[in-house]
Amino acid sequence: MNEANTLEVAREAVLVLLQVSGPIMVISLVVGLIISLFQALTQIQEMTLTFVPKIIVV
Repeated sequence: MNEANTLEVAREAVLVLLQVSGPIMVISLVVGLIISLFQALTQIQEMTLTFVPKIIVV
């Protein structure tokens, strides 16, 4: 393999990685923001409230 082929394989690997992990990360971000907003509005500071919904959704 020459350098161009190696770079192309690495580029494709990064794109596949982003396509696979992207939706999961976006869902986790949205759930985290919703839970944080809920905690701020209700002043509930329970640590398990942030982790459990993310684990269930993901």
